[in-house]
Amino acid sequence: MADGSAGRAVVHDRQGTLIALDLETGAVLWRRGRALRPCAIVAGNVVALHVGASPALEVELLDADEGTELWTSPALALPEWAHPTLQDSPEFTVSTAEEQDPLVIRWTARALYRGGAPPGPDVAGSQHREAHGALRVGVATPSVEPLPGTATGAEAETEAEVAPPPHPPLAADVLDHGQVGDLRLELTVRPGSGDEGAVVLRAVDTRTASTVWEAVLDETAERRPRRLRP
Repeated sequence: MADGSAGRAVVHDRQGTLIALDLETGAVLWRRGRALRPCAIVAGNVVALHVGASPALEVELLDADEGTELWTSPALALPEWAHPTLQDSPEFTVSTAEEQDPLVIRWTARALYRGGAPPGPDVAGSQHREAHGALRVGVATPSVEPLPGTATGAEAETEAEVAPPPHPPLAADVLDHGQVGDLRLELTVRPGSGDEGAVVLRAVDTRTASTVWEAVLDETAERRPRRLRP
């Protein structure tokens, strides 16, 4: 998520800490919070979802310049079987409309079969559940209003089909990406000695396909070798 006019991007690490970066240099401007998923930057505010263990969401507004918390909504209940996540997954996805005030945030929750062998059609049908919802978030005057419905899966697939392919092609290690002017921001995982490696945000100049900067967002601690018994 980026604000080209202010020259900053806001992303999150594995724990949901928000990290603001300078788009020109990749320097970290601030780190704030826990279990937060950034959705948009609107009118100088970062709009984020707080994702906890319970099936509920809270909307948080933070000052985009310094990361200070400005407002938190009451908890908004999801279906009791829902499992909200910090990033899109088969069980939970989030999307936003145009970044304007009010901001519309749409979510989709799915309950998937998690048994052993593939189930029969009757069992799979009874296990699969899906719910959609939307929130209208007021930024200037903080408020949250639940809205009915969201885009269907078929509509989402159609949008994906007509989307133009990125240019130049993405590297094989890119997990997610976004475009800000001539910069493409690529979220990658750099292999390392830790179990999961380091999460790195990379800025690529699309005119030259050259890397402008890289910033390590999160790095897992290395496992210490076990001590041998005497």
